[in-house]
Parts: sequence; structure tokens; C-alpha cells
Amino acid sequence: MSDLNIPARPKRRSLPLYGKILIGLGLAIVSLIVAAGVYANYIIQKANDVIDDVGVKESVPPEQSAKIKPLTIMLMGIDHRKETGSLNTDVIMVVSLNPERKSATVVSIPRDVQLTPDNLPHRKANYYYPHFYLQDKETVFAKTKELFSDYLEVPIDYILTIDFNGFVKAIDELGGLTLDVDMDMCYKDSYDGTDINLKKGTQLLNGKQTLDFVRYRKSSNSCSVRTAESSDVERNMRQQQVLDKMFGKLKSFSGITKVGQLIEAVGEEMKSDIPASQIRDFIEKYYNIDRNNINYVHLEGDWISPYIIVKDEELEEAKAALKAELGLEASVRPSSSPGATPVGTARPSSRPTSTPAPTPKPTSTVTTPKPSPSGKPGSVTEDTYGNKNSSANKGTVGTKETSKVKETSNNGTNSSRETISIKEETSNKETRR
Repeated sequence: MSDLNIPARPKRRSLPLYGKILIGLGLAIVSLIVAAGVYANYIIQKANDVIDDVGVKESVPPEQSAKIKPLTIMLMGIDHRKETGSLNTDVIMVVSLNPERKSATVVSIPRDVQLTPDNLPHRKANYYYPHFYLQDKETVFAKTKELFSDYLEVPIDYILTIDFNGFVKAIDELGGLTLDVDMDMCYKDSYDGTDINLKKGTQLLNGKQTLDFVRYRKSSNSCSVRTAESSDVERNMRQQQVLDKMFGKLKSFSGITKVGQLIEAVGEEMKSDIPASQIRDFIEKYYNIDRNNINYVHLEGDWISPYIIVKDEELEEAKAALKAELGLEASVRPSSSPGATPVGTARPSSRPTSTPAPTPKPTSTVTTPKPSPSGKPGSVTEDTYGNKNSSANKGTVGTKETSKVKETSNNGTNSSRETISIKEETSNKETRR
């Protein structure tokens, strides 16, 4: 049998290293694109029950959907601890979102900003939610939205509150956040269990540490080394840094796999008046928002004890930024019914090309307290909400106790802080709104 002339099979050439790397990167990019395509559906499927539980059972007309209409949400971080029975509003943010541009404007309102609403006490911004809550828990959201809508001159459609426990759970579910801690922070209080101990520098913080980071105001005598005081403006900048880092982490591939667990973990700590179908529309529309399309606006103002006084031009700039995001003309006033489209609302594509001119604000007739010697919140001699004495709380409807705790600021001035305590029957579980 003769040998068969079978041509030798040519050797397969091995891809060079750079070729393998390019193929690997290409596959990774394709995987991320596919993941992004199913991201919103994945979140909704994973957290459907929680969305139904947190959201309001209310139908939304197609033209009011977050997928096509610019809307505004108020976000509030609530400190409502069982240990003390306190009810404090430590974080206040107003967020306007535009679906056509897939962009957002976030205005942070310092808790110590002085508000002077008609027919209500003139107090700090964080006074009003507890005040309305004690009056009627069923109308607290509507009254809070109306108050801040008048202040910012934009319609506020929805409100969402999250308890500090929910905040801690959310950060832990994300595996912590790498944050730039801008200063050493130490504060210890055996009364409510607060124990803040952070060192300056960029570092990975867990949920509890991140909460300490955004809440820190001043040091205490319990610390072996007293740390410097911090202003509300600095706190707002920290809060916005945390929000930005959370957006970044949620957009990562690992964040995709954790969003369902995150919503589930914090579901019991959240309350809102957002319809469940609208929550799904928000997720579908904004899940992949570009962080560069989020505009953060700081209301800084001047510290004039016991308030932060915001300059007229600064407030007008914040109003203009929110209105531009919503496609509203500068002269448009918020509707009397939050959530409804106000007369004069422009289409999203008709965003003003220039910043509206500030509207002169009438001079307030309220006598502004003189600055404290230190010029910092640590020297406040009035309580947390701007009351000058306990009689200022008379007439508030609801069961309330006030407790004053003597503190010493860094400049040695004794001060008192007043917290609102709420007595509730333990058997009465609060209805989620």
C-alpha cells in the first residue's frame, strides 16, 4: 500500500498578547451593553414586591409618566430613633429630573436655613416636617411639599423619606463607599449612642461610618482630642459627595447585581407618596443617568446665629436652575396642587438658553439675630429648630415632649439643643404612605 500524499496541516498561529487583551475587552464591553439593556427590567423584577409596598397604589396618566414629563422629588433623611424618640430632619434635598435630556439638578437645603413662610412660625428648615407630622401624619407630605414649593417657586411632585437605618443598610449593601473625609471627626454621646470617630483622608467607609461622615457637626467633651466644628454647608457638600459616589457604584457592573437587594433592604425604612408605577418609570428612565448630567447646587448663605441666612441672589440662582431643568420660564409659579402641570409649563425641549434674571425679593420684616462671637453653629443658644424659648412650641397639635441637653461648644459657650420626642403606642404600627 503506497503512502498517501496528505498535505501537512499548517500550524495555527497564536494570537499575540495584545490581541487577546482586545478580544477580552470587547467581550467585556458587549457584556456590559447587554447588562445595561436588561438592567432596568432586572431591578424591577427583583424588587417588584418592595416597589408595590413602598409606592402608593394610584394610577398615573400616561402624560404624567416620569418617562416623558419633567418632575421634582423632595428627598429627606429622617433621624427617628427609638432610643430617644426624637424626630429630626437632617438631610433636605430637592431634585428636578428631565427625561428628554436624562439630566437632574439637585439643590441641597441646609437644615439651619431660616424660612419665613406666611401663617407659620419663622424657623429653621428642619422644623417644619416634624411640626406637620405632629399635626397630622396623613397630611405631613402634602404640607411639607407645599411649604418648600413656595420657597423654591417650583412644583414639587413627590416626597421620599428614608430613616437613618435605611441609609446605613443601603451603603452596606453597596459594599461601602470610598470617600474623601475632609477633616478629623469625633463626637460621642452616651445618651443616644452616637459614636463618631473618623480621620481625615480618602478611605472606604461602611454604612455606619458614612452616616457619621454626613452628620458630623461638632466635637464633644467625651473625645480625648476635640476636633474642629463643621458647618451645614460642609455637611451638604458631604451629602452630595455621598450621593454622587452612590450613583457611580450603582452604575458599575457589581452594582447591577445588588440593586434588588438594596431596595429590599431599605424598603421598610422608606416612605413616599410616589405611585408604584411611577417608581418603575423613574427606574426605567434614569437607571443609567450620566453623572456628568447631574448639577449640584449648594445653598451656602451666612451663619447669623441661630440661622443660616441665604442671600437673595443665591436663592434665585437655585430657583432658576430647578426651573431650567423642568423647562419652566422664570416667572412661572408652582401650581397649587403638587404634581399637576402648572399653567405656562414649557415642553422639555424648550429649556431657557440663558439664566433668568433674579427677581428682587422683598426685605423681610423679621429681625435677624446678631452674629455670635464664634460665627459657627457651635455657639447656638437657641434650640435646633430656631426657637428662642420653649413657649414658641405652644399651640403645636400632637403629643410631644421636649428635652434640653446641655452642651459645650468648642469656644466654651454653653448651649442647649432641643429635640422633638414623639410618644407613640408600640402596638400602633405607622401606615406606610
